[in-house]
Amino acid sequence: MRRSVPFRLAQCFFLSFLAIALGPARAQQVPTLRARTNLVLVPTLVESKAGEPVFNLTAKDFAVTDNGVEQKIRLDTETYAQPISIVVLVQVGRSAVREFYKYQGLPTMVEALAGATEHRVAVVEFDSRPRMLQDFTSDPRAVEHGIYSIQPGDDGAAILDSVWYAVDMLQDEPEQNQRVIVLLSETRDKGSRTPMTEVLRKIGQSDVVVYSLAFSPGRGDLFDFSAPIGNSADLLAPVRMAIAALRKNAAAAIPRMTGGQYLRFNSGKQLDSQIGMLANQVHNRYILSFQPSDDKPGMHLLSVKLRQPLEARVLARTSYWATSPAAVE
Repeated sequence: MRRSVPFRLAQCFFLSFLAIALGPARAQQVPTLRARTNLVLVPTLVESKAGEPVFNLTAKDFAVTDNGVEQKIRLDTETYAQPISIVVLVQVGRSAVREFYKYQGLPTMVEALAGATEHRVAVVEFDSRPRMLQDFTSDPRAVEHGIYSIQPGDDGAAILDSVWYAVDMLQDEPEQNQRVIVLLSETRDKGSRTPMTEVLRKIGQSDVVVYSLAFSPGRGDLFDFSAPIGNSADLLAPVRMAIAALRKNAAAAIPRMTGGQYLRFNSGKQLDSQIGMLANQVHNRYILSFQPSDDKPGMHLLSVKLRQPLEARVLARTSYWATSPAAVE
């Protein structure tokens, strides 16, 4: 059975340095030219009505648009046993203490999520700020100790600051690894200080997939990023819509942006079941990629559809953040 893994937004930097000697005691430094090539990776899950992954699709079966313009895509099939790095990001502030008893099986669930592939797991708790409990490790006993060492926090729920922190952690992981955040939190952010536009930029430029499990869901979780895109479109409209979604339900908005999944749980048994479902998603995604036909800096909206109508659900990332294609320093 062919399996795929989450997307990667690859940003490759090719550096060259020249030094011209002017004499025994001095040298002249030549400015550095940095060429940047952006490859947008779009992890895409296709599920049947029964919730089972749909396999054996090809690149020709998908239509991917970037700001409304269809792109020439490629399907990566060499991702069978890709290593994975996971940050387990657990809210401990506000009313989260009432959820602690539901986490008894969480270490085992995280191991199941990682699967049989090589993996590294870190544990972070957060209230008004994030705190690392366990740095990346392959030792399941260390992960278990990290999870079981969580303590009740203050009156904060700084989801955005904490996701930012976790993205930074994952950026230092081995290049070949998938990067995943498993967020356990309420739905709304409370206390983050990072500007929302910067959060969008950080997430959109990363290759991180966020899976969110909310223990305090609110009404009206659904939102829509779609908007008319064209030459006369308001270029800031996608950013404004994304910020509105973050304010309404940060736990749902962030996974949608990254191509992850937003789920809710009311018991430890349900949490176990939901993470089991996520494990199936993590290891059975298609990886679509393209070079943007328009690399204008800023937030880009993505749409992924099947060309032939199937009774299936398509789950893919909805946006990314483009940077300047080249820079001279």
